[in-house]
This record gives sequence, structure tokens and C-alpha cells, in this order.
Amino acid sequence: MATSVLLPIDGLRNSVSAEDYTLELSKKMPLEVTLLNVFKEKSIKDHGLNKPLQDSIRQSHKKLMEKILNEVEEKFKKEGVPVEKVLLSGDPGEVICRYAKEKNFDMIIIAASGFSEFQDWFMGSVTNYVLYRCSCPVVLVKPYQQKK
Repeated sequence: MATSVLLPIDGLRNSVSAEDYTLELSKKMPLEVTLLNVFKEKSIKDHGLNKPLQDSIRQSHKKLMEKILNEVEEKFKKEGVPVEKVLLSGDPGEVICRYAKEKNFDMIIIAASGFSEFQDWFMGSVTNYVLYRCSCPVVLVKPYQQKK
């Protein structure tokens, strides 16, 4: 029986280390992976943007994320890992935790935000929210260290 993994993917591509970790893990145990991107609605609300402009921003984000999700999906398919893609909107941390609980995932694999500890605390990262508020196990993957 395969382990179900929720893998949040961001538009900034901080999630590459988590993607690679998940692919390595799939060589040790069977996985079923769901790639998830969440559009942060708050990023366009209450900023004085009219509805057509908000819709345009949503569509641009969706188009970009579909491209990124397709690229990541291809990496997993090439390795024979069953993969599904999901695009949702709302507060990313809340949506990730709610979706993981609704779909009963075995684990979430998420990349560290790339911010310093102070920036994470001050700004409130999605990663911190997921680590401390999701009910299923969460694997935190730190960014790659450049070799000198």
C-alpha cells in the first residue's frame, strides 16, 4: 500500500528541495503524491484593485502555476511515481491543513521557507503554520546547501 503525500508547491520555487526529497523517498517506499498550490487570496483583496484586475491576476497565477505543476508532475511521472495536481485558493496554511485532513493524507512534505527564523516569526510563514497546526505528520525539508 502506498503512502499518500501532500506536497505543497510554491510559485517562488522554494519547494524544489522538497520535490527532490520526495522523489528520493519514493525509491525507498511506494508513494502517491498530490502536488498542491494555493493562491493567496489576501494578496489581492483590500488593495483597491477592481474586480477585472483581480480576475486577471488570478488567471495569470493559475496559468503560471499550471506550468510549474506540469513540470513537477513530469519529474514524478518520469520516476514512475503516481501524481495528482490540485490548485486551490485561500489562506495557504489553512488550506493546506484543511485539505490534508479532508483527504486523509499520511504526511505532508514541505520545504523550509528560506526566510531566517526571525523573518518567519515576524511575517508568519506558511511553513510554520503547517508545522504547528496540521494534524498529520509533517516532514520539513531544508534548502540545499551550496557546495564550495
